Amino acid sequence: MRGLYGGSLWLEPSFHGLQWPYMAKTGVGISGSAWVDTGYETNKSESSSVANSTTYLQQARAVLRVTPTYVSGRFFIQAQAELVGNGCQTTGTTCLNAGTVSTDDLWLRIGQWNVWDLKVGRFEGWEVFHTGMGLDINTFERMGAWATSGSQPPDYYGVSFLHDRPQALGQGYAAAHYYPFSFLRFELQGELGTTAVKTAGNNVWGGRSVAIFDLGWLKLKAGAEYDNTTDTNTFTNVDPAKGPVGKVDDGFKQTRKGYGGAAQFIYDPYVELGGSIAQGIQTYNNPQVNGQNATNSFTVTSVGGFANVRVVRLLDPDLHILDDLLLGGGVVWTTEYNNHRVDSPDGDYSAHLQIFGALQYLIAKQLFVKGVFAYARGDFKPSGAVGEDVYSNEMYSFRVRLMYLY
Repeated sequence: MRGLYGGSLWLEPSFHGLQWPYMAKTGVGISGSAWVDTGYETNKSESSSVANSTTYLQQARAVLRVTPTYVSGRFFIQAQAELVGNGCQTTGTTCLNAGTVSTDDLWLRIGQWNVWDLKVGRFEGWEVFHTGMGLDINTFERMGAWATSGSQPPDYYGVSFLHDRPQALGQGYAAAHYYPFSFLRFELQGELGTTAVKTAGNNVWGGRSVAIFDLGWLKLKAGAEYDNTTDTNTFTNVDPAKGPVGKVDDGFKQTRKGYGGAAQFIYDPYVELGGSIAQGIQTYNNPQVNGQNATNSFTVTSVGGFANVRVVRLLDPDLHILDDLLLGGGVVWTTEYNNHRVDSPDGDYSAHLQIFGALQYLIAKQLFVKGVFAYARGDFKPSGAVGEDVYSNEMYSFRVRLMYLY
């Protein structure tokens, strides 16, 4: 049981750890999706130094997925490539990648159906922190109470340092999956590579593990991760202010680690709901800029919950024409403390409250029509701050998404 048909758990990209796409015989699978968002957002700040803004946006994305598969009994060999067409995507700043073509998944996998597999390439890890029918990636409500100037609120953390697909040219993942029982599955994921090839860059390695206990109506998920980034170059110190002259150091180093868990409940076909909590820690050190960069060393903590309800079916089981109408809501609260201190034992503090409500109707079991209303507030308190230095940003947004799966 993936979730309510058409709901956010049913659409969860990693299929709760199941081996997908599943193919019972040798062949080539063709699938994909296309969506178009049209939205509006307004941002206001209590700080006179931060500009207010109003933004209208339409963005679109389409994925063509090709999955050639060889099958012999339970044994299989499989590859997958996803060609992506981007209309316009918000990636922290609106529309940096307008009109581009790129790749999402690109991986090879070998294993036995419902027993084990080994997967290598570019892909997403298993999801732990679920947000429901809102906070979709590349959307206004996901960005939250951002501003065109000044500090930005923290993005939520969901055991997600190593969840998303690797972005650098020379990075990739390898993951082993094990299915000892129908209700229990494990992922052990590794990361290895470099952020640049034949130029100055950083070497990256790390690992992420996720366990999922799944009874259908109840899903318990837990995960932990760690990664390490170091400079590909070494440096000989010539500045006494940075340490002993002539000492060779290894340059930049960054470590990230985190953990979290989630519980999800499904009462099919009426209600699904869940809650998640996670914490991540980043430590940043660059001897070439006088040691640790305190503002980039932080602890981020997120807690959230969601619920999706088939409202009409719950109130009147005989009114089948509205069986595919879903009402959803969710909230995520994120706090971040960094190590930057100014006349205070406390570091810089920021927080991000993100709330949404969504209404979705599924036309002909094919076309998803979803409206999302959202509110976000970002709170900022720099270390040693007084007066207007302590302030909040607020965001209100609305968008309509049309999405077709095939």
